[in-house]
Amino acid sequence: MFKPVRHLLGAAVLALLTAAAVLLARFAPAFWFSFYTDFSRAMVGWLGSAFGWIPFPVWEPLLVLLPAALVWGLVRSVRRGRVPGFLAALLELAVLLAALFMGLWGLNHFAPTVGEQTGLEVKPYTTDELKAAAAWYADQASLWSVRPERDEQGDVLLPEFSALSDEALAAYGRLAEYDGRFKVLIPRVKPLLVSEAFAYMGTTGIFVCFTGEAGVSTETFPLSQPFTLCHELGHSLAVAREDEANYLGFLACRASESELFRYSGYYNAFIYCFNALHEESPSAARALWARCSEELLHDCDVHVEHNKQYEGKVQEAAQAVNNAYLKTFDEAGVKSYGLVVDYLIAEYQKNHS
Repeated sequence: MFKPVRHLLGAAVLALLTAAAVLLARFAPAFWFSFYTDFSRAMVGWLGSAFGWIPFPVWEPLLVLLPAALVWGLVRSVRRGRVPGFLAALLELAVLLAALFMGLWGLNHFAPTVGEQTGLEVKPYTTDELKAAAAWYADQASLWSVRPERDEQGDVLLPEFSALSDEALAAYGRLAEYDGRFKVLIPRVKPLLVSEAFAYMGTTGIFVCFTGEAGVSTETFPLSQPFTLCHELGHSLAVAREDEANYLGFLACRASESELFRYSGYYNAFIYCFNALHEESPSAARALWARCSEELLHDCDVHVEHNKQYEGKVQEAAQAVNNAYLKTFDEAGVKSYGLVVDYLIAEYQKNHS
């Protein structure tokens, strides 16, 4: 019985240490984030560089092997009559992974907001403010919609994924020239091995702090891929909240020298603002839709059709899990992605006040 008790004690100690760190992050943020954010970025950068030479996310095959390892361990423990020890060890491993997640990156959910860190005034907006910002983003998206190369069907053409990854890093490099907090330390964004499976789960990209890897599904709507790459790189900068990663994704796309990236940034900003406006004033949203370029409207229609092919029970279940994860950190579940509208309006007002 000694080993099970040792595992249980180990799990208890790790849980207490993690709880203490969470309490410090929540109730003493000035102290905790005076060092934690830099530590998190540095660790993620080191891990990302260590695994950066591998062309695919290291964690993907490990995720497949994990269930097999657990089944093998359970069968082995049953044969040897050591099931209590196996279960205790499994609990300790689960707590260890949770502690590592929180220690490496997860506590950034409690960090001061990007708005607070950069001095951007983010506040509740009125319908008129939303209308003005949405109209401006619609105009910018329409302006840039005619720039990227298109095929005979009028669809935007993408370069190779490696070229997209290089440009996303370059875009953050330009942001970092003005603010060192935007300096990305991981060497690349990687294409997910099982991109189609993630598409059916409604996941366009993912950042895994254990290996410091940002991955994007190649099944993501092509025009959204540049924005998604920049979103995931935003997570590598110790920005955990989804709306803030979206905001950084927009800033990076706007800073890019690539016409495709700029259009992708403005296109996604327009979509978020349009959806918010449609909820508040459908008539204003219809009027806004009428002023968009033909290319922009075409891309919106193709985007809807693209996403339809992946809808279903698998996506609903996966989104429910993601929703529960985000709410654990006091975010608004999957709706938190759309809260970037607050940032987009603040960014618009900063430059047009």
